[in-house]
Amino acid sequence: MKGFISIGSNILLYGFLLWLLYGSTIHEWDPWFAFVVGFVLILAIVVSLFPSLRAKGLSPGHYPEDE
Repeated sequence: MKGFISIGSNILLYGFLLWLLYGSTIHEWDPWFAFVVGFVLILAIVVSLFPSLRAKGLSPGHYPEDE
């Protein structure tokens, strides 16, 4: 069930970003906002395609500098 929620939330996120990109390019021209939305969209796709870019495991309160 958790996988379906994750997939659904990703579809909603990418759909919203594509809607924002459409609104800032075709509907009403706003190049700066289109660049930012496009950058976020490309970054999200790259991070999802390359698993090595994701955080492996974080433990709250543990910092390497404390050792």
